[in-house]
Amino acid sequence: MRIIIVGARKAAEILIEHLEKSNHDVIVIDKSKSTVEAITNRYSVNGICGSGASREVLISAGADTADVLLSLTPVDEINLLACSMAKSFGTRYTVAEVEREELISDKAYLRDKFGIDYILTRKDIVASAIADQVYFNSANRVEPFFDSNVLLAEIIVEKDSALSEARLQDVKPMLNSDFLVFGVLRGDKLMVPKGEFVLKPGDVIGIIADKAEMTKLFSRVDLVRKPVRSVMLVGGGEMGAALAEQLIRHRISVKLVERSRDRCEELLEELPKAKIIYGSGTDVELLEREGIGKCDACVCVTNSDETNLLTSLIAWTNGVNNIITTIRGASYDRVLRKVTINITVSPDRIVAEKLLDYLLSLETGGGKHSRYYSLGADMLKISAFDIPAGFSKTEMPLMNDEMRLKKGVLIVAITRGGDTIIPKGSDIIQCGDRIFVLSEGQIDIHSPLDIFS
Repeated sequence: MRIIIVGARKAAEILIEHLEKSNHDVIVIDKSKSTVEAITNRYSVNGICGSGASREVLISAGADTADVLLSLTPVDEINLLACSMAKSFGTRYTVAEVEREELISDKAYLRDKFGIDYILTRKDIVASAIADQVYFNSANRVEPFFDSNVLLAEIIVEKDSALSEARLQDVKPMLNSDFLVFGVLRGDKLMVPKGEFVLKPGDVIGIIADKAEMTKLFSRVDLVRKPVRSVMLVGGGEMGAALAEQLIRHRISVKLVERSRDRCEELLEELPKAKIIYGSGTDVELLEREGIGKCDACVCVTNSDETNLLTSLIAWTNGVNNIITTIRGASYDRVLRKVTINITVSPDRIVAEKLLDYLLSLETGGGKHSRYYSLGADMLKISAFDIPAGFSKTEMPLMNDEMRLKKGVLIVAITRGGDTIIPKGSDIIQCGDRIFVLSEGQIDIHSPLDIFS
């Protein structure tokens, strides 16, 4: 696809990194010459210095023949105008990032008036992702696998964990739980492992299992936490307010710490059921006086990585087990993991993941269902394929030599009727099944036969 990206912020760069692996034709527009040069020097994409709301700039970027335009600048009006102009020139699909409440209150009007196909609101997307972690209530990141009772989880192997120094083929019988390890991030290297792979302390592993088996697994590796009834939320910006509203709707008690007095006054009106605390998230005495050690969870969503880092450490030293922290810099993410604060959330990565999922839906046209899953700082693609009648690879155990998969490819689930199967070597594929295939970003898969070597 020919894709124009207006606004080369961090989410756009993450998106470009993964689009490049799939050989899309990408053009970046940004007002900063140095930003455009940095992006085009780092990735195989073209760049134009200028405004996405400029007719000349959009025409020179090829808006008349583009498949998609994504406008991701921090200015809502620029995003709306860029989408409207691109659509009038001939761009097939447009996406706008819109944040202001008075604009997003009537998305149907915006879609109709400006010709926007997808309106992305960062604060709501990130707030929902964080709220899901609170509801799942584990020591590690968990999210649903498509629309099923199956879960994807990210676990960090601790030095004293039962997983440490264990071979993958020995882990399931040792823990007596049915799950599949689909990816391992060791340092900066992402791997799709085989059975003889040995887990090491510090590895970030991706796991898939149904809800009951995931609960059993978490219990056996000491990752279960008590139910969350109270949260200390640090950061009262738009994202913090959106998150507080979601938590309160789920009957979770919220104490919200905000350092701006004016913003506190606004929050008192917006969130009458929350306790609003004026002060800094790095004020140890304030947090302890307000009972941070008695809260079931602490969530840090300020715009400062340094503040989020320090607040997380304060919560950790006060015995809070469930700590969720938004982090924009990869170096801080690694620091938090070293002190076992395991759930870190990158707002930019969440936005990029949503955009990748949307682009996949356009690319596939509904023929298959695909999505991206973040594992540490990298992403893996999961695609669903329906097995047609007469498919040549049916009724053979997956361990059979004729079923050998390409390197970097893994069948992570099979649905048959109303059941979901986490596959073992003895399982088979049948006509009418839907298989879910995980692949590294650079591997191009268009049909189920493409997964076999």
